[in-house]
Amino acid sequence: MSTESDSVNADRLNSIERRLEELVERKWSPLREKHDSEPMEVRRVEDGVLVGHVNKLWISLLRDDVIRTFDTGYYDIVPRPTDQGRAVVVRPISQSDYYETPYGMDVNKAAVIEALTETGIHVPKVLDTSGAAWLKHFETEVEAEEAAKVLEPHIETAYNEMLNESVEELEVREFEEPREFLTPDSWCAIIVHYK
Repeated sequence: MSTESDSVNADRLNSIERRLEELVERKWSPLREKHDSEPMEVRRVEDGVLVGHVNKLWISLLRDDVIRTFDTGYYDIVPRPTDQGRAVVVRPISQSDYYETPYGMDVNKAAVIEALTETGIHVPKVLDTSGAAWLKHFETEVEAEEAAKVLEPHIETAYNEMLNESVEELEVREFEEPREFLTPDSWCAIIVHYK
């Protein structure tokens, strides 16, 4: 018997599939002839939707386009190898799943996610690297700067409680991908530098 939850999830999957097809048609289909590549595939898999391509195109650029397309909701966006090359799978998740801190997660990243949960600020991608945590894919510098002001005291509190350390700086930085073949795209990130 179908439940209301099943219906909502089916609607979300239908929406994901439609949005990915629109993204492919708008941004990636025009590249087929230029790069002599096969059409990109959009199809359902398990509890998500896959968008894939042959190896002649770039998975990092596709992933970034997908993140930008779905940056207003709660989605799990994961690269995946396929028999034709690389792909990205988009899966709808709950707000609690989005902010969940998995056991064993890097403690610096966990502190940032704790602060995001406190403030309710939605960031499509939180990456952790040596010496910093990156909150990526803010559309504009102004948006990133406003989020940084709200997040700073919460991040400092989380770092102090979880690590007994302090945050050195919250830096807003603009990034650009080398997209000679596309309209230049960029986004801003907040980089949390810790001591």
